[in-house]
Amino acid sequence: MERVLEWGEAFLLDRQSRGLSPNTIAHYRSGLKTFARIVGDKMVRDLTADDLRRFLVRSFEEGLNPGGVNARWRAVRAFVRWLAEEEVLPNPAPLLRVKGPKVPEKDLAVVRPWEVQRMLLAAHGSSHPLRDAAILLLLWDTAMRLGELLSIRLGDVLPHGVRVRRKGGHEQVLPVSLPTKRAIRAYVQSERPESDWDVLFLTKGGEPLTYNGLRSALMRLAEKAGVAYKPPHAFRRGAAVAMVKNGLNPYALQLLMGHKDQSITARYVRLAEKDLAEAHHAASPVLSLGTLRRRAGPSS
Repeated sequence: MERVLEWGEAFLLDRQSRGLSPNTIAHYRSGLKTFARIVGDKMVRDLTADDLRRFLVRSFEEGLNPGGVNARWRAVRAFVRWLAEEEVLPNPAPLLRVKGPKVPEKDLAVVRPWEVQRMLLAAHGSSHPLRDAAILLLLWDTAMRLGELLSIRLGDVLPHGVRVRRKGGHEQVLPVSLPTKRAIRAYVQSERPESDWDVLFLTKGGEPLTYNGLRSALMRLAEKAGVAYKPPHAFRRGAAVAMVKNGLNPYALQLLMGHKDQSITARYVRLAEKDLAEAHHAASPVLSLGTLRRRAGPSS
């Protein structure tokens, strides 16, 4: 076992043994295959910092934006760090110093409250109205990941919240509002098909809803609602921003979202602050005083 793809399989086995979700494993696998395609399935000991940089440059050349390149980079970065921990690389320091692209916050799609309202109205006319409404409310109420939502079982719906399986395999009960509880109950009692599966959200045929199935449902709802489709993770960002603007403190947000690193949570706080600054500029009582605005002249 000497080449990138061979060590890649060992890396994926390690990630699986740590209880990472199938979606995360698939993301790592795709990233490593792309890496081997770009730099070649070379000997791991021959990897250089320039190989990593060439991977990043080629990803940009293939038309990806900074967010897309960063998504690829996360898989390769995790692989390189694991190789260093396993002491496979003769000189890991130069590889570990390579930086990925900085993702501008404007590139991070965020679902807004009015978009959720329109999609909830559109859900009334969908082929799964109660299921789709319950999904929208659950995503918006908890800021949970889609993989976490798709793994919820009937027994995870508790009187005081919903139990989810976080990254790394640990479980956490997330609080939910009364309207969300009612929506889940209505779906289970009136629309959820009989099935041998105990997964909460099912297709009309009684099979567990998949990531692609959920994404397609969200795309249909967005189209019916007349809003631009945004990737599923935009619900997580939007819910987090809305909670910060509604007064949730950053530490509580970190616990709710399951972040180990507070710097990740800080992104959502900055997005909320940016929204607040824009809203203030539009509604500022001082700026509405036309005389003062003319005297002050253009802002510098």
